[in-house]
Amino acid sequence: MKKFLVLLLSLFSIFTYAANSVNEAEVNKYIRQKLDKDKTITFTNKLNKTNNTLEGYSEEGILCAVTPLDEQPHMINLLELKSTISEKKGKLKPVYEIRNNNNQLLVRSEYDLNKPINIFETELFIAYFDGKVPFNSHIENLIKSINSIKTEVNYLDTNSKGSQTYIINHKTNKIRIEDKTIGSPVVTNFDIKTLNGTREFYSNSGKLKISHPLKNGVPHGEFKGYDDDGKLLVKATLVNGDFSGLVTQYNKDGSIEKTYDAKDFDFANVLKITIF
Repeated sequence: MKKFLVLLLSLFSIFTYAANSVNEAEVNKYIRQKLDKDKTITFTNKLNKTNNTLEGYSEEGILCAVTPLDEQPHMINLLELKSTISEKKGKLKPVYEIRNNNNQLLVRSEYDLNKPINIFETELFIAYFDGKVPFNSHIENLIKSINSIKTEVNYLDTNSKGSQTYIINHKTNKIRIEDKTIGSPVVTNFDIKTLNGTREFYSNSGKLKISHPLKNGVPHGEFKGYDDDGKLLVKATLVNGDFSGLVTQYNKDGSIEKTYDAKDFDFANVLKITIF
């Protein structure tokens, strides 16, 4: 399911790569005019076997994107999906949906914006907070344009849902990310520019299981794990994302149960929590 979710969310990247084979400015102009007129636009994908590319078309047959499958072979999984942008709630509250051929809703993203943007560029916004791209003026402009993004995912095989929410506080220059898509619910709070802050993992019942600081977006500092009663169960040290030094495990009365080297710390097993 995780792999499939990544594929769904990466549908944004189809349009990111449009500039490789189509005129990006013209595509953006066409999409803007279409939305101004009809308030919605739907995209479907076709396989070009000659060039081994995945092509994205609007309902009017306008080629809007070309993705080389030699470079991104996994994108072939998006062939049977279609996506729709709706601005029926206005330009500042667009909605983006991904559906399968049976018209079942797979992903729905709701945006609260300060000014209209190309929502496909929010892939870059998300990539920055995932630590995949550096901060630059383009990302800064995107951040200033966004108040929040909430994405809901429907898991058809389990008849359940997940969600991922980005909430920006422009006054404090901080962001809160709530992720309930895979594994345990995770809440991240950090400074937008420094990416310093905290990350907390919760059980499905809402109890805090793990907390640790972030430095430059990477786990760094004192790691704490808690049992189901909220008592400190384990303490360790994170250095640039890796456990280092000694791990201390505690009894329920707060006394030390044992200490051992971090390389032997199986934190998911010790804390009985499912991590990504």
